[in-house]
Amino acid sequence: MYQEEVLEIGANCILRLDNRFFLVVEVEAEIPGVELEIFTIARIDKETARRLLDAGIEMCEVTDKVPKPNIGREVEFICIFIDRDQAFALFDVEEGGEDRAVFVRISLVEAKCAIRNGARHCNVIDAREHC
Repeated sequence: MYQEEVLEIGANCILRLDNRFFLVVEVEAEIPGVELEIFTIARIDKETARRLLDAGIEMCEVTDKVPKPNIGREVEFICIFIDRDQAFALFDVEEGGEDRAVFVRISLVEAKCAIRNGARHCNVIDAREHC
């Protein structure tokens, strides 16, 4: 079995918070006995974000309302994302064969409470170039 058949990129987008940019990518692996869904959030610089947007990566959806599942639409909570004084609940929304990452604004108090109660904290990788 070739790697292309095992790993697949799902939701992917650029998240902009003020003048900070993040690349959000879902990696999926599904074979008999293994089903993985991993979201990676990488801090990137403005120029990298611009180039990725120019290449066709879309902006992430940011909203105040939790997406609702319905017929043909699956919604899965992934993790809590905190950047400075902003907090979000990240959801994977699958509809019509497409995956989307949806960030729902929440308060810092709500975010910290959710993490204390067992919600995953989104991990962020700093992918900016450093001297």
